Amino acid sequence: MRSDAARNRQRIFDEARGAVIGGETALTLNELARRAGVGVGTVYRVFPTQRAMRESVLEEAVRELIDAATVADGYPDPAKALIDFLRTALLTALARPGLTDVLITGSDETDSLHRAKGELVEVTSHLLARIRPAPALTGENLLKLLCGLIHAVSEHPAERQEVAIDNYLDILRAGLAPTL
Repeated sequence: MRSDAARNRQRIFDEARGAVIGGETALTLNELARRAGVGVGTVYRVFPTQRAMRESVLEEAVRELIDAATVADGYPDPAKALIDFLRTALLTALARPGLTDVLITGSDETDSLHRAKGELVEVTSHLLARIRPAPALTGENLLKLLCGLIHAVSEHPAERQEVAIDNYLDILRAGLAPTL
């Protein structure tokens, strides 16, 4: 890739990231091109659709969750590993509007996001296996539960979200107590 093309691609991605993280769900690709200072055709080569743009930006957050789960999996205490991962995941999701939608959606437009979500299910399944939960609690179901927690926490005022996270994780811990 030519250096100017690489710079354009990075500018497009940086502008898209800022918009998505800033909660701009209606950003058009034409507006993205204007902000990045490139032609609209250049943007369409990077992101063929608005959904592909959102997925590409939020895939970074999914990969951060994979890394967080992998780190937590190294903890000697499996209960602490799971709860610490969930806390990190909640904080990550609150900082990335739209992540819940990406996690809960079964059909992904980009193959790389689909693969990343599969990796996330694998690593969370491994975290769960360490605590030996009921068979119904799978990595995939844990991610759906996480989406519910994200929604519940986001309903609280920003200054109360940390306390809400602690409270919801205490409830989850109590529900898993027979396995922890």
